[in-house]
Amino acid sequence: MEEESFVVEKSGPIATVTINRPEKLNAFTLSYLFDFKELIDNLRVDLETRLVIFTGAGRAFCAGIDVSEEGRDGWYKRPQQANERLYQQNGQDIVRSLENLHQVTIAAVNGPCIGLGLCIVTNCDFRIASEEAYFSIPETSLGIPYSNSCLYSLLALVGPSNAKRMIMTCEKVGAQEALTIGLANKVVPHEELMDASLDMARSIAAKGPTAIRLVKRMVNAATTAKMYDLCGVEAELVAAFYAGNNDFEEGLRAFREKRQPRFSTES
Repeated sequence: MEEESFVVEKSGPIATVTINRPEKLNAFTLSYLFDFKELIDNLRVDLETRLVIFTGAGRAFCAGIDVSEEGRDGWYKRPQQANERLYQQNGQDIVRSLENLHQVTIAAVNGPCIGLGLCIVTNCDFRIASEEAYFSIPETSLGIPYSNSCLYSLLALVGPSNAKRMIMTCEKVGAQEALTIGLANKVVPHEELMDASLDMARSIAAKGPTAIRLVKRMVNAATTAKMYDLCGVEAELVAAFYAGNNDFEEGLRAFREKRQPRFSTES
């Protein structure tokens, strides 16, 4: 892992992980995604750390994927359907690994939280938002479906109607609205964000660690019973989409050329 992709600071049983690409609003490259998987794998075997706070360096939490990339490290190339299905399953595995960490996870959302950033946030156990934060899913404006198991966690928090609204309209949801619809647990002044997140972490750390881990496992089991069926369907549908649809190429091209995309009308 690149040393500074994610800055990890530990204090007793609490680790703070900072996404560290502020010059790009902490947008993920493919290499960042692989680094994130390595980070999660390392946390999984870290038995001393019981709580993890995720936040972003600079003024954003995470601006999603870096769609400005080109070349081999670019995100979207026309794949074979079988390869794309494997990619979707790998993405799902990373998301599930985050959700199933034995540590309690808290997202300290310090600013814009977009696309993949929202996926990270919704798969944390708790979400504390700065008043300056907002949430957005821009994928369909680029002709791209919202996938990699991100949909289920969003549905579980905000319900079908709000999930459809966020995905289909791509509109920004401010911090107070996020609190109202269940996307955020708490909203605090920007300068109090990390203190509030650490206060929650310390409060949970003072409780019985075995009981906390058991409760997390039981709640996750109860709320994700149908997720694995959805993941299989999602992987098939999204793989077929990328293998047989030009909209994602047109969407990214239009984004880079700063114009309105001309999507196909075929389904």
